[in-house]
Amino acid sequence: MGDDCCTGFARIILVAFNIIFVLSGGGILGAGIWLKVDPDSVNLQKLVSVDSHDSAISSTAYVLIGFGGFVFLVGVLGCLGGLKRWKWALALYIFFLVVIFLGEFSGGIMAAVYKSKVTKQLSSTLKKSIAEYSNSSIIREAWDAVQSTIHCCGVETYKDYGTYAHYNATLVVPISCCHTGLSKKCRMDAFSNATQSQSLYTEGCLSSLEDQLKSNLTIIIGVAIGIAMIQLLGIVLACKSCRSNDVEVV
Repeated sequence: MGDDCCTGFARIILVAFNIIFVLSGGGILGAGIWLKVDPDSVNLQKLVSVDSHDSAISSTAYVLIGFGGFVFLVGVLGCLGGLKRWKWALALYIFFLVVIFLGEFSGGIMAAVYKSKVTKQLSSTLKKSIAEYSNSSIIREAWDAVQSTIHCCGVETYKDYGTYAHYNATLVVPISCCHTGLSKKCRMDAFSNATQSQSLYTEGCLSSLEDQLKSNLTIIIGVAIGIAMIQLLGIVLACKSCRSNDVEVV
């Protein structure tokens, strides 16, 4: 009697757990879609697209969409297995849950390793990117959007347009490096190599983009490892239900 009550309680908790699991899958799926349409994320992906070493950044959205959809389906399978008491469904659910657990835990570790290399990689990648400013309309639009939004210019300083981009000698810097309506004064300050200006964004974009990327990676690490730990509970509950005598084999 006691064992039956324990098994029944485990099954109820398993179903409740998988309802949350299904919702989390939908959340991950939504995050992937958001990453594909969010202007800031899209621009960052465009800026680093010139370097194949950073291809993982641009593919993150697709990974989240695929992974979120997979988690959603596995959660539905767990709910059905718990409600219908199908042993085969519970066994398959346990297998998929272990795969997801290992994937999330590994992803968290990889993100932590990548985070430690972010500064060096992002700096060199952005310098390669800004060198293509005059040659690629996609990169030019991305740089203009970032500089106008963050109020920065170049990678480390506005002078990067002369060092790496070899930008138009007459214009010196793009208009996106200038405060609205002050483009003439802005270009004069750029010509004079001003260190401070009320019309020109003299600070580079690297620091702000690093902070944005590191913040996103910290969230990914925390969510991945946190959900992976919670899934251990799901595995234990599923194993308990699967070993019960009242589940159907087929």
